[in-house]
Amino acid sequence: MKEQVTAIIVGCGHRARDYAEAAIAYSNRFKIVGIVDPDEHILELNKVKFNVPDTMCFRHINEVLKLGKIADCVINGTMDSLHIETSIPFLEQGYDLLLEKPITNNAQELLKLKEVVDKYHNKVLVCHVLRYSEFYKAAKEAILNGEIGEVVHIETTERVGVAHNCISYIRGKWNNEQECGSSMLLAKCCHDIDLICWFNNATKPKKVSSFGGRNFIIPEKAPKGAGTRCIVDCPLVDTCQYSAKMMCLESNDYLGQYPWQCTGKEWYEVSNEERIESLKTYNPHGECAYKTKANVVDHQAVLIEFENGSTATHGMLCSAQRAGRSFYILGTHGEIEGWGGDGKIYIRTFDDQNRDNIDKGKVRIVDFNNNDQSESGGHFGGDELLVHDFVDYMLGAKPSISCTSLDDSINGHLCVYAADKSRLEDRNIYIKEL
Repeated sequence: MKEQVTAIIVGCGHRARDYAEAAIAYSNRFKIVGIVDPDEHILELNKVKFNVPDTMCFRHINEVLKLGKIADCVINGTMDSLHIETSIPFLEQGYDLLLEKPITNNAQELLKLKEVVDKYHNKVLVCHVLRYSEFYKAAKEAILNGEIGEVVHIETTERVGVAHNCISYIRGKWNNEQECGSSMLLAKCCHDIDLICWFNNATKPKKVSSFGGRNFIIPEKAPKGAGTRCIVDCPLVDTCQYSAKMMCLESNDYLGQYPWQCTGKEWYEVSNEERIESLKTYNPHGECAYKTKANVVDHQAVLIEFENGSTATHGMLCSAQRAGRSFYILGTHGEIEGWGGDGKIYIRTFDDQNRDNIDKGKVRIVDFNNNDQSESGGHFGGDELLVHDFVDYMLGAKPSISCTSLDDSINGHLCVYAADKSRLEDRNIYIKEL
């Protein structure tokens, strides 16, 4: 076992910072020794937070790379479109990697990354945090234990709530595919498609079909009389469910790390007066939700066929009133069902002792409702558990069943690429095409 693991943060957004803080809290054998970010304010903030000397604070990765290998691993929290160009140079120098999802937005770069990792034998974990939550891990363990037999079909659904959708995908930095580099399915639901492929990784995906579009949060469907900025010229500011006043000023800082990034300050440093002024003028979160530059889909359905004949479906629905994720797995001997809203998993198998109840079967309930974890609170606890696994893995421990190694994370991404291609081209897409 290694005595200590040293890490460099590349791209000091809130996700990378959260991972780093969780790693340090988990083990005194994990240490941040360098940080890289083009934003001077963010650099200074993290220098203090992680007690990093000035000489180890960098504005560009080239400043670090010219020093050679000076740490064991990199926590890469850059924006989606920068993941590959900021990962490969470190991998080629022998660094291991914790990489925020999505890996990249196209199959060519994904396979190029795999070639590099295969050549240099790096340890790479992708931040598919849902795998690590006890909620989903219980379902995986039931599959591995043979409780429901072979997987026949999987259904997953993600209902993106009104507030999350508005803050991140209507007004936020993932609202425009050309600017952020990721489709809605890739940015939001690569978690869900990854779960499908992980639950069913005894086989590989074969072909994908998908449908969807942007149909109800568009300029043509803006309420009559709607203005252009909520708290400037909109008479509906107190009644519209997408009101910036309600979302950003009265929401008790729900997803507060996003609306105030444009101010150049941390969200908790921005005064109420500064918030109001930004929403009135330059802040995109002050714009009418129906009239932003958003162009990502607001609903999408995905159908996957696997090489062994099993199938899966996923539905992504934006602006749901009852937000959350659900899943259903049918096997040859039983089924597993879960809804994140109540934290319970139902495992049902055939009851050969009670044939009068043939449609109910034997039911085993796994209840996570009392463990103080929720999807909004760190993805059912998966954020911290992924980091714990990464630290243990780096220290020399055996990977867990949830391990999001690059090899086991590729198929989910390929399914997302195929789904988006299918939606645009209106045809089935075979994975081998990619």
